[in-house]
Amino acid sequence: MPQDLTLLFTDIEGSTAVNARLGDAAMSALWALHDRGSRDLLQAWRGREVDRSDGLVALFDSPADAAGFATAYHRMLAALPEPLRARAGLHTGPLDVRQNAPEDVALGAKPVEAFGIGKAVGARLMALARGGQTLASSAAAAQLQTAGWQTLSHGHWRMKGLPEPLEVHEVGDDSAPWLPPPDAEKSQRVVWHRGQWMGGDQVPHNLPAERDRFVGRQADLRALALLLEGPARLVTLHGTGGMGKTRLALRHAWAWRGNFPGGVWFCDLAQARNLDSVLQAVAVALDVPLGADPVAQLGRAIAGRERCLLILDNFEQVTRHAPETVGRWLDMAPQAHFVATSREVLGLRGEHTLALDALSTDEAAELFHERAQAALAGYQRDAESDRAVRQLVELLDGLPLAIELAAPRVRVMAPAQLLARMGDRFRLLAVQGSTGRQDRQATLQNALQWSWELMSAPERRTLAQLAVFEGGFDWPAAEAVVSLDDLPEAPWLVDLLQALGDKSLLRRLPGTRFGLLRAVQAFALTHLSADEQAAVRTRHARYYAALDEQNAIARGGVELDNLVQACRHAVACKDAATAAASLGLVWLVLRLTGPLRAAADLAQEVRAGLALQGREAAAVGWVEGVALVGSGRTAEAQAVITASLATHPAPGGDLLGGRLHGALGDILSAAGDTATATLHLQTALATGLRLQNTGLQCQALNELGAMAMNAGDHPLAQSHFTRALRIATEAEDRRWLGGLQGNLGALNYAVGRFAEAREAYEQALRLARDTGDRRWEANHLCNLGLVYLRLEDTGLAEQAMRESLALARDIGHARIVPAALCNLGHVLAAAGKAHEARSALLEAQALAREANDQRLFEECQGTLDTLPPETAVEGSPLQFIRD
Repeated sequence: MPQDLTLLFTDIEGSTAVNARLGDAAMSALWALHDRGSRDLLQAWRGREVDRSDGLVALFDSPADAAGFATAYHRMLAALPEPLRARAGLHTGPLDVRQNAPEDVALGAKPVEAFGIGKAVGARLMALARGGQTLASSAAAAQLQTAGWQTLSHGHWRMKGLPEPLEVHEVGDDSAPWLPPPDAEKSQRVVWHRGQWMGGDQVPHNLPAERDRFVGRQADLRALALLLEGPARLVTLHGTGGMGKTRLALRHAWAWRGNFPGGVWFCDLAQARNLDSVLQAVAVALDVPLGADPVAQLGRAIAGRERCLLILDNFEQVTRHAPETVGRWLDMAPQAHFVATSREVLGLRGEHTLALDALSTDEAAELFHERAQAALAGYQRDAESDRAVRQLVELLDGLPLAIELAAPRVRVMAPAQLLARMGDRFRLLAVQGSTGRQDRQATLQNALQWSWELMSAPERRTLAQLAVFEGGFDWPAAEAVVSLDDLPEAPWLVDLLQALGDKSLLRRLPGTRFGLLRAVQAFALTHLSADEQAAVRTRHARYYAALDEQNAIARGGVELDNLVQACRHAVACKDAATAAASLGLVWLVLRLTGPLRAAADLAQEVRAGLALQGREAAAVGWVEGVALVGSGRTAEAQAVITASLATHPAPGGDLLGGRLHGALGDILSAAGDTATATLHLQTALATGLRLQNTGLQCQALNELGAMAMNAGDHPLAQSHFTRALRIATEAEDRRWLGGLQGNLGALNYAVGRFAEAREAYEQALRLARDTGDRRWEANHLCNLGLVYLRLEDTGLAEQAMRESLALARDIGHARIVPAALCNLGHVLAAAGKAHEARSALLEAQALAREANDQRLFEECQGTLDTLPPETAVEGSPLQFIRD
């Protein structure tokens, strides 16, 4: 008796060609991996294999299980040593299922067979699909939508052997193609129009041919298709010049033209400047001779075509005419759909907008290679060119026009050479001798100039001043930096920011931030005179130098680029106070995120550019010193900090003085001079108490506790850590809470309470990650690895150590790197990996000697002495020499 089941068909795309290329033996091994992976997935998704050829046929009790299998199956194929792609089709409906007798199976019969018209439907859907695509019937899609799956209708298809056209739906995840399939031998797209089915290829249109392969933008294509399939009758694709709006509209029109039996019409408005020229362009596209009342005449012509699509390309310069054209046509032609491309939204009631942003790095790199191969026969991709191209397209902001203009340059320059010339981007991104309507797209500068000409004077002034920001900005920063005092009756800045956003020149960044594409920024800066630029940059520098610590380090240090820019401008202007203040904020960010060496380099840049004295000299010295400590240059750091204390006019009286004492105490503690270190740390603590600065108090108590713990005085260490933890808790300082929790873990470890140590370190690690403190994240991972080792889990221990080492190297922390290497050596030795252990320990010893860290040097030696003699390397053993 028939029962409702779901049948899934898959077929490997191009398997014969793959077999010919690999050979029979390699293909047999690949098929074995395919079959094993497929059957594991069938078990996971409750499926039964029914048949097998260049793919498989499987039965499922529900379409959700079948779709889950298909999605996982596509991913499994992509991960094979030789990546494969499959077509897949699924249908839900009545099927007869027969279990064959064991004796028939022994003769070669399949254990389970399915019969019914649904088998033909599934097979047709599979044959129609693209590689990597899963198509479903309406019966299956209805249940999948109820189960929460993403689906998209691709219209109706007449399939050989089936009495009526079948609606076809795509199902999948974000990696699916989400494109209508092309006509196949046994399946053709059809549309219902004026009482009958007509072939999709019979839909009238005037679309220009696509000259080359469309790359990327799959998510945008799907979003546009869903809008037009659903509630939207007017969609405006908006984005800055060169973002690929026209190309996206045309790709959609070609792919989905079967959805519009009344025709798909491309209306080029590039030359339109007034109402008459808009109407003339639309009339030419529709082949309608204009008479009296042309707006109404065109509305009637559009309505007469019933379900149709008009693409109104390059609408930005005539948006003022949108209400009396598109606005009226929407009312007159209720079945018509419109897609406008524009650098500015139209502002009509019922308008849906789709903002186009930069291509992802992967998409942008693929586009570059595709166009480079078209431009230069024999263009070869390799690891070096891939790296250069990825950097290049990131510098081009993922802007399709810029990439299209840059790629043909491979005829004379390799990608790495193009990358080196990005400083002259506007000359690089130009096509000589271009003519016709695309002239304004012939160079990146032309495209931006066209946008500039469409702006009002206040909008131009605002955009030019916003170009001084690096890495984005928020509303308070824009309000502080942009000045329109010389413009009478200038609009409110909020309105100007919104207008620039509507014109696709200002981008919304995560949170409440805004930013400019690099090309827009470089272009806009050319419209500030030298004096104007200096004045704007001075406002910018003073605003950022005045930020408090919390705002400087907020959101992972998102303002770092602006702070560095502020510091450098202040140096150029000989503004020592602003330079020192912004440098201090740069350090507060870099101590969390790294690289630490960058802070030392910037401090030295400030010292070289300014004749520093007094407090500013001491402030710059503090940053340079603490950054040098983190970079492993402790001897230089000690000299710089000592000199800064001597320079500072109030070495123990203010926050800077307290920080200098704390930094020197930290250096001397690591070097083993605990008595002098204690004096400096007590001075720092007293300063923190007097100023009620909880951060300075926590720093001093933390280092005093660490010294006591290293000396074996665990009660005193506990007292210092507990006191600091109470201060951090009252101040709600999550960063210091994480750091101190980690040291309590170290104390538990020192007295053998390993379970408590693990709990403390794991809590500290969560806090470090929550607060974006990569330095303490690396430190906690390093210590947590030792706890795992004590708990006899060498696998977790090695993983933690390697994560710590990678992170410490990434941020350039020269004190954590040798510690992580040393601890990794302990773990590898315990795991029986003596050769790897010796290598890690010797590297750690060499770094400990450079950093003047005797305690770590001797700790490494203790484990080295336990390793088998045969793992020793030639040469004399390292000896510790105190600087």
